[in-house]
Amino acid sequence: MKVTFDKQKLLSAIVPAAGISTTKNTLATVEGLLFECPPNPKFGDYDGEDQNVCRISAFDLEKGLRTMVECAIYEEGLYVLNTSKILQIVRALPDGEVTLDIDERGRVTISGGYSQFEITASPGEEFPTMPKFVGENRIRIAQRKLKALISETVFAVAQNDQRAAFNGALFRLENGRLTVVGCDGNRLSAARAILDGIDPDIKAEMIIPGKFLGDLLRLLRDTEDEVTVIIGRKNIIFEIDGIYIFTRMLDTEYMAYERLFPKSYATQAYVSREELLSALERASIVTEDKLGASGRTYVKLEFSGNRVSVSSVSAGGSVHEEVPAAIDGNPLSIGFNCKFFLDALKACPVTCDRLRIRLNAPLMGVIIEPSTGTDFLDQRPDPAVYGERDLDVDTPREIDPDADLFLYFVMPMRMNG
Repeated sequence: MKVTFDKQKLLSAIVPAAGISTTKNTLATVEGLLFECPPNPKFGDYDGEDQNVCRISAFDLEKGLRTMVECAIYEEGLYVLNTSKILQIVRALPDGEVTLDIDERGRVTISGGYSQFEITASPGEEFPTMPKFVGENRIRIAQRKLKALISETVFAVAQNDQRAAFNGALFRLENGRLTVVGCDGNRLSAARAILDGIDPDIKAEMIIPGKFLGDLLRLLRDTEDEVTVIIGRKNIIFEIDGIYIFTRMLDTEYMAYERLFPKSYATQAYVSREELLSALERASIVTEDKLGASGRTYVKLEFSGNRVSVSSVSAGGSVHEEVPAAIDGNPLSIGFNCKFFLDALKACPVTCDRLRIRLNAPLMGVIIEPSTGTDFLDQRPDPAVYGERDLDVDTPREIDPDADLFLYFVMPMRMNG
């Protein structure tokens, strides 16, 4: 095989693929990138007319990526090149043309400018067969919307939990809306977006591994350009700017997360996200202190009057400050793992500065929403506290397609004394 690329075009194809390709696997071919010059029917259909293209694929048997790059093909071939080596070499070469010359024994000469490297390659036929990019349902969503949904929820997805479903995010498609939910047992995140021009009768539910969502997030941009989502029987595929990235879905059921939410509240606070976030970031200096083997301590939030008091004490020091807030209902003191509460505030859209926090008791989870409310739940004021007054912000019946629809549920920590 002999083929010439423009360095920058080749690099732009290799970098996202390298993020998928595993570095530790018993199969040597899985540790590499498949170069098809031109695309080979064995590894999927190619409906383009231009044969001067190289198809580059990465696949670790669970997730994968496929992309195309323009090239000049002098000798056709199908080889697997070690991911880290080809990436390092291409990055190091000067700008301009990069030539890959592979002989029949798999010896690879990579040259560019006055530089030349030699490595080895494996036969492409040994690369594992990738799933076909087909599915019963196809939807389209703006990149910015999908990026926001993932950014607002992925922090709450567990990494290596014994409960398989917690290692992924629930993607639920119904009534023309896409809802994404993440949960690790200590906190829950949910975000929702309305999809333009989608058949409201399409229904689908899938659990996507959290580790894959990080790879997907790196490809998404804050633009109106659309992502095509192909929902297969076992795999889900995302087509972004000509790049196909896919993963096997988790074969398990997600919990009925709506049952976690309290149906009423005894305390309600409206507070600036930025002010509360800043206060908790300062408090984390103390809560993360490990002097005197204290480990991680809780941050105490006191809701009363017209403020939220933020405080923490550890072996290495203490902190106390107050954040202005509009509060009604019972005064309440409650403790949290500072990181869990901080993660939720950091994940809130920057366009939403005013938050509504609803609480019940020191050992019951709290709800964090935008001040304008959402349609995730209809939480009512506790009549034992509020009487017959209805203090809810009306849940919007006609939802703004660009509204910030998110909800966070955070479990507290037991405080000493």
